[in-house]
Amino acid sequence: MTRREDHLDALVGQLGTAYYQALHGAGSAADVTRAVARVTEAEQAGGAGEPPAAARSPGSSRRTGRWQVSDVMTTTVVSVTKEASYRHIAEVLTEHHLTAVPVVTPEGRVVGVVSEADLLRKQERHEHAERKPGWQFRPAARTKAEARTAAGLMTSPAVTIGPDALLGTAARVMSEHRVKRLPVVNAVGTLMGIVSRTDLLRVFLRPDAEIAAEATDVLTGILLADPAAVHVTASNGVVTLTGRLTSELEIAAAVRLIEAIDGVVAVNSSLYTAPEHTGRLRGGRA
Repeated sequence: MTRREDHLDALVGQLGTAYYQALHGAGSAADVTRAVARVTEAEQAGGAGEPPAAARSPGSSRRTGRWQVSDVMTTTVVSVTKEASYRHIAEVLTEHHLTAVPVVTPEGRVVGVVSEADLLRKQERHEHAERKPGWQFRPAARTKAEARTAAGLMTSPAVTIGPDALLGTAARVMSEHRVKRLPVVNAVGTLMGIVSRTDLLRVFLRPDAEIAAEATDVLTGILLADPAAVHVTASNGVVTLTGRLTSELEIAAAVRLIEAIDGVVAVNSSLYTAPEHTGRLRGGRA
């Protein structure tokens, strides 16, 4: 093996966990960069010589790294107290065009959420009573149908999320709990903001130039690719990679890391590994 191949072999081994975590929402590009730095330091300690400049200076002044809930959440939040009346809650939802509202203590701690569905229990009760005399709600549903304040109407405990959670995590929580909005709370449960499904889509509005720049950083700063050997473009969130890397393993790592960049819709790869004069292309990936 050449020195470059030795370095890549060690790099892939050390980054295996970091790759997996980044791709599954438990890590970030910064974690991967730190793993690269550890490998580089070990290489230097073994007399391998000066590491590439990209490994020494992986930082960038651009906005990089996995996006978090705090990047997209709304910080001006409408909330109600447990004492809020049924009518007041209905007015709040209607006036602010909301589907749900968090219920907070006087100190701002989230204790529940009242949704349109909670309010409509009362109307549902009237409808069933007219059609099926003697029909009864289940106890929990009847409690909400008869409630007059947020304390009885709310779903508690509330499904919440922290400001440092990744957008993928927020999307998963919304899907699992079948909710459209999540109160964002700090470590003690105090309301900091609200994040909606629409907010999560904002990451896909990133400028193509910004996405392409971050993808280039992945290739040159993390995988140590020669900037002159690879070319990156982005259009409507689809990243296209052309040029040459040193191995199929490095190509696979490049595609997977760039797919994990927030705002990337898909990756088309025409990267190849053959010596430059052969021009053997690797099949594209969308």
